[in-house]
Amino acid sequence: MEKLKNKLSVIQQKVQRFRQQQFTFITALERTRERAQQRTKPISSIAQVQCCLDEYCQNATDRRVLSLFLEIVHDLNGLLQQTENQFTAASNQQIESLEECKRLLNPNNDLSRLRARYPHDEVNRLSCDEARNYYGGVVSLIPIILDHLQQGLLAAERLQRTAKPVVEGGNEVSSENPDAVAPASTPRSRSGRVLKKTTGTQSLLHCNLHKPNGHSELWHGGKPAWRPPGRTNKF
Repeated sequence: MEKLKNKLSVIQQKVQRFRQQQFTFITALERTRERAQQRTKPISSIAQVQCCLDEYCQNATDRRVLSLFLEIVHDLNGLLQQTENQFTAASNQQIESLEECKRLLNPNNDLSRLRARYPHDEVNRLSCDEARNYYGGVVSLIPIILDHLQQGLLAAERLQRTAKPVVEGGNEVSSENPDAVAPASTPRSRSGRVLKKTTGTQSLLHCNLHKPNGHSELWHGGKPAWRPPGRTNKF
């Protein structure tokens, strides 16, 4: 879990750097859309951003910022797969936030109506409604994926905490009933509870409490303890 959190922290640092270049990112998309003669259509998928980079990008600055966006998307996809492999497969439970991440990270998924809400301000930083319509979905992708991944990691951590520990022999012990599984040689009371092992003085006191007729002598195998000559046992 700590490795996944550390990797998420590294990705968040990249995202912070990318947010500082959002206007450069939008300018790069504008230029590539103009060369592709697609100015009337929004950038609505990860695959379209990749196409802009591969076929229509002629500026080093544009190439750098588009590559940073796709690199972050790739890192998020890798973190998603690691989280699924470690927790979802082991617990046989689907984590809703991770399933949503998988859908959003599909390269051909339509992002045109995706919008990041408060406290994210990526969409509000776009210059006008036209820009929001053209690029609102693609700039909303990364912050929304980050939110879902954080929720997925928290859910996976809860699954890890509630998982039942496995004892030798393959039996599971619930934290609510630690006496559910115990070795066959462990002493039990009449009620079935496991008795704690006693040593030294504790074992002597235990024998003393179980002597019949209320006497204080220690009993061993039903016979009175040895006494010096001249003393008689009174019952």
